[in-house]
Formats: sequence, C-alpha cells, structure tokens
Amino acid sequence: MNKLGLTFGGGGARGATHAGVLYELEALNVKADLLTGTSIGAFVATMVAFSKSAKEIQEVFEKIELGGLYSRPGNKPALSNINSFENALVDVIGRPKFADSDIPLAVVATNLVTRQEVVLDEGDVVSAVMASMAFPILLPPIERAGLTLVDGGLVNNVPFDVARARGATCVIAVDLGNSAPYGTTPTLSQGAGLLGWAVNAAKQQEIFQVITSVTDIITERSLQARMAISPPDLLIRPQIDDVGLIDFDMTEKAVLVGRKSIRENPLIIEKLRQWCINKDSQN
Repeated sequence: MNKLGLTFGGGGARGATHAGVLYELEALNVKADLLTGTSIGAFVATMVAFSKSAKEIQEVFEKIELGGLYSRPGNKPALSNINSFENALVDVIGRPKFADSDIPLAVVATNLVTRQEVVLDEGDVVSAVMASMAFPILLPPIERAGLTLVDGGLVNNVPFDVARARGATCVIAVDLGNSAPYGTTPTLSQGAGLLGWAVNAAKQQEIFQVITSVTDIITERSLQARMAISPPDLLIRPQIDDVGLIDFDMTEKAVLVGRKSIRENPLIIEKLRQWCINKDSQN
C-alpha cells in the first residue's frame, strides 16, 4: 500500500514558508502518513503530527516572541536562548511523547561529540525538537538522553531519506535553501520602538548575512549529496528571496512564498492530484 512521507527542511524564520505549502496541500487534500523534519522543519512537522492546521501553524509563527529570541541564554555557549520556540510549541501541543502523535514523526539532530546524525522518534517530543533546532552559536546545545545535540541541518537539513527508511513509498520534501544570494539588501522590520530598532540593527550586521550564506552552502551540499543517492519523489523549493534566518517578523511574506511555490507550478499540482487519485483507488 502506498504511504506518503512529508519532509520539512530547516531554515530559521523561513519556516513559516512551510505553513504556506501546507495551505495548498490541505486544499488538494494531500495527507501525510508519516512526517520527518529538521530544525524549524522539525518544529512544523511536529505540529502537523499533532493535527495542527496550516492556519494554526501560521498563528504560532506570528506569536513567537521576538524579544525572547534576542535574550541572553545565561552562561550557555550561545548568543540567544530557545525559550520562545519551546514555549510556543508547548502552548499548542503540550508535553507529549512521540507515541502520542496522530501521525508517525521523526526529527533529526546532530550529535556534537560524534558529529553524526541522530534520528529522534521516541520519548519527549519537545526536547527532541529543541535539539533539532539548536543552531550552534546562535542557540545553545540540548542535553538529551546523555547526548549533546545541536541543529540537524549540519548533517541532514531535508531528511527525506529518513522518511524513505521508515516506509514511505512516496516522499514529498520542502527545501528552504532557495534564497537570495549573499549581499542582497535585507528588508527591514516595520516594528516600532527599541525592539524594531534592535531587529533591524541585527539584520544589517554582516555577521548575520554571513551566517545565513554559510548555512545555505552547508545545507545545499548535504541536500545534493542525498539527492544523488535517493531523491524524493517531489522536491518543492520555494523562492525565498530576502527572508533570512532571523526574519521572524516576515511571517506573512514567507507564507505567501510557500503558497506560490505550489499555486504557480501546474506540474506540482498535477503530481499531487495524481498521488491523491492513486491513493484513493487503493482504499
């Protein structure tokens, strides 16, 4: 029997693009049988696994507290903390175990000691997602089950192969690496007051532009290597443009980008419709 795997790639604030893709998948009645994700993709995949809609996921991104993203993490080796993401996820799904999910779920992290990929699909969900999102230097490592874990994007940013290994006969993957090149002028936040000023100051710092570009290079190489071995049946690559890793104030634009990646591609729509027809015929 056909089993659809849906994979969400990492990309920081670009993750709201996944909500846009989900709006269109919902409209086409495309339903996943299993889910995988890395980093912000793990964050989104988890909400889908617990039956949250595209609208609910967009609302989560809109409510992420920007101030918390730029707060100091105490004595941890990072520039910020992960509390805003953790609180946002707990607010919508609570503190479940993987076994409690409505759709089977697996997320990817990196073992900082062995430098190897770690697939998490047992135990506490929230700590696993936070580990998958713990981008080095920006966010602190997560200690889980005796392991020191960081962002899975370092080793497998779009884990469609994990979906395949878990029995998916058809895999749809969403990659958020199709972005504007280094040197593109950032779109500034319209937020007022000290926080708006701080966000804009961060966006204009060359270090953040370098981090974004380096991240894209690392994840693109990983993606292409895995594509050469066992590509997904459908790879969706929204044109991200100038939405950067820290642009959590650009959720509305990111969602629109995700919707357009399917709406304006008739070949993708036809493939998705055909998949639904074939799947329905087996039921």
